[in-house]
Amino acid sequence: MTSASTSSENEAQSDATAVTSPQDRITLERTAALNSIAERAPQLQPEAAVLHGKPIPVDEVTVLVTQGALVQIAEHSNSNLHCELGGVLLGYAFKYEGRLYVDVQAAIPAVTKDHGPVHFTFTADAWAQIHVDRNASYPQLDIVGWFHTHPDLSVFYSSDDAVVHTAAFTMPWHVGMVVDPVRSETCFFGWRQQTLVAFPGFYEQLDQQPQAVMPWRVVRTAVWDHPFEYAPGQIERSAQSEVYLPPSGLPGVASIRPFLGLIIGTLGLLLSFFLLVGWVVPLTQEVQQLENTVIVLADKALTDSNALTCPDPRLRILAPLTGQRVRLGATVEIAGTAVYPNASRYQVQTRLAGGNWIDLGLTRRDLRLGELASWNTATFPQGLYEVRLQAVDKNNIALTESPPCAIQLELVP
Repeated sequence: MTSASTSSENEAQSDATAVTSPQDRITLERTAALNSIAERAPQLQPEAAVLHGKPIPVDEVTVLVTQGALVQIAEHSNSNLHCELGGVLLGYAFKYEGRLYVDVQAAIPAVTKDHGPVHFTFTADAWAQIHVDRNASYPQLDIVGWFHTHPDLSVFYSSDDAVVHTAAFTMPWHVGMVVDPVRSETCFFGWRQQTLVAFPGFYEQLDQQPQAVMPWRVVRTAVWDHPFEYAPGQIERSAQSEVYLPPSGLPGVASIRPFLGLIIGTLGLLLSFFLLVGWVVPLTQEVQQLENTVIVLADKALTDSNALTCPDPRLRILAPLTGQRVRLGATVEIAGTAVYPNASRYQVQTRLAGGNWIDLGLTRRDLRLGELASWNTATFPQGLYEVRLQAVDKNNIALTESPPCAIQLELVP
């Protein structure tokens, strides 16, 4: 990647001094990153590349993938068809005639046990190993996205996938690839302005042989707003218990003898037990795994924002970001982590600069990741507000050993 000109750097530094909110800072960083990438013509002639799917709109990222990277992704995707797998995409971004391109040159699998039939997450250990592998094998390439599989589930971006992409892959050229190796389907996802969308196609670069090696077809899909759910009639498999749970129902009968009723009642208890072991427990584990992933990614993403005023990760507001502007009348959902030892409850308060504290919410249980309070701003005047989260005892007195977490929000008309 090329560096920006000296005048552009001076302008960026001058603009940076005027930035007051994390959102403004992120926008400035994205703009500076776009200004710094190289400009060159892509090799998209028929003899150099094959378009899979449909042409890419101007306002979406044009993805180019080498045959070597496709082979690496295919090998890893087919190595286990019972669990979701994943990894990162390596390459570089460039621009040409107003369009943004990303050139995927290689793929590195993520080494993690935190995956199952319907989930895949990046753990802290997996990220550390990814960086070790990249530095050893591809030090000249950048992380430009990620990939993961949906074995026999079809291709889509669930809300969990969108959380991972939004937390860890924030640059305009960062892309995500989903592969269903059982149904031989795939699709790339990425940013269109500030929204995650499914791309209609991508280019395979014919860098190793004149024929395409891509083993999947590009399908039309979308970004979901909910996690994966099993369809009616679909057999559910628990990765932990190896119990298969097909939906079942008993036909209605006019009369049942007492001993048959006892047998049916016993079977009902057994079925309830299997449902608990095979569905509720794995689902709880999956939620906990997603929470771990989001917290790990959030700690990295908030290094220059909320983490500065919330130094203890056990007591931290994750959303909204400090410095964010909120329209008067909007409801602010305050989410975060509150797991401080010896705390009886967790108090969320706000005040206008120099004013008295006003209670927004009181949580009486630990939250590893969840809603701490909901703030309806309709009755509040405009201005700069401080919002704090603190651990308190049974008398609502702040624990002296617990540093409070405080952020600033501005209510604007």
